[in-house]
Order: sequence, then structure tokens, then C-alpha cells
Amino acid sequence: MKRKIVSLLSDGFDSPIASYLMMNKGFIPIFVSFLTTKPEREDMRSKIIKITQKLSNYTSEKLKLYFIDHYNTLEIIKRNCSRKLTCVLCKRIMFRIAKKIGSKEDTNLILTGDILGEQASQTIDNLLSYNDLFVDYIKLAPLIGFNKLDIMKISKNIGLYDICAEKFQSCVYYPEFPETRAKIDDIRIAEKNIKIDEYLDDIITKIDILKF
Repeated sequence: MKRKIVSLLSDGFDSPIASYLMMNKGFIPIFVSFLTTKPEREDMRSKIIKITQKLSNYTSEKLKLYFIDHYNTLEIIKRNCSRKLTCVLCKRIMFRIAKKIGSKEDTNLILTGDILGEQASQTIDNLLSYNDLFVDYIKLAPLIGFNKLDIMKISKNIGLYDICAEKFQSCVYYPEFPETRAKIDDIRIAEKNIKIDEYLDDIITKIDILKF
């Protein structure tokens, strides 16, 4: 029996390959993409659509893509929290939204393109800082131990490399000195400051959904 999985899809190399590998295992990705920079919104949206179209060639299943405007949320984080926590707080909100979409799509599986240590949000400590969000959910990270060169090779083999290599500034909120060893107590204090639950449902109502 094929199972659906909520796939966090960025415009980089890693998350499309994570989705491709799980598709080869018989999973059906429900793509969720966060548009993080307003001036580059349409460029990023167009690139994500091209990535999804390419991935759709590797399944006979109908695919769905959720777009979320994320820059307003990032502005709230920037104004109310320590800048060094931006990436961790951003990703925790992404996971909360992914869970809500999972509930809507009848799946408790969340897929990421995390590679250990690839970015500030993917250090051992920061990966641990997301665990409290996954009660009754399963987070899968098939690339966690991959080498970046291996991912590039797969990307070229399946025709994704040139699309993913398109360059533009997809996020302007990345802090100069991101936290690499986030503490859950600091995170919880910051999340109280931004009152996440008050606007999370509002974000869900404004999602743009495309089908392939």
C-alpha cells in the first residue's frame, strides 16, 4: 500500500533528492514549499514548480504542492526574537505547518532534506531541538549521512541539477551568527514572545495549492 508523506521542498539540491528517494520506495509526496523572500517570491515559486514537474515524471501518482508565504512570519521572528535563533524558530514553525497539512492529508510522516551539519539548522543539537514537535508524527531524513557530491550526482542523473542550480536570493533572513547549539528553554521563551498559535491557523487558511 502506498503511503503519503509531507515533503518539505526547498529550491536547493537536497530536499528534491530526499523526495525522489522516498518516491522510489513507493511513497507519495505532498510537497510543502515556504516562500521566504517577498522580492524573489515569483522566481522562487517558478523554480519550485519546475522542480515538482520534473519529480512528477518519476511517479504515476497525482502530486500536490502547497505554497506558503513565509516572509511575514520571518519578520515577526526578526522583530521579537534573538537573531541567532532565526533558523531554528523558522524550521520549528515549518514543522508545525507540515503537521497541520499532514493531518489534513491523513498522514503523520514528515520528510526533510536534512544533511548532518549541512546548515546551522542541521547540527546535532539543533536537530534535537525539533524532537518535541513530533509526538505522534515521524520525521524522516533519508539524506542525513549523505555526502553533498553524492546528492549532486543523483541530481544530474535525474535531470534536476540545472533547475536546482539556478541562483537567486531565496532568503534574506539568515542571521550573521546563527545558533548551532540551541537550548529548548531558550526556544520556548522565544516562541512565547511570538505567540505562534495565534497566527498559525491564519497561515493555513491562506495556502496556495497546485496539482500535477
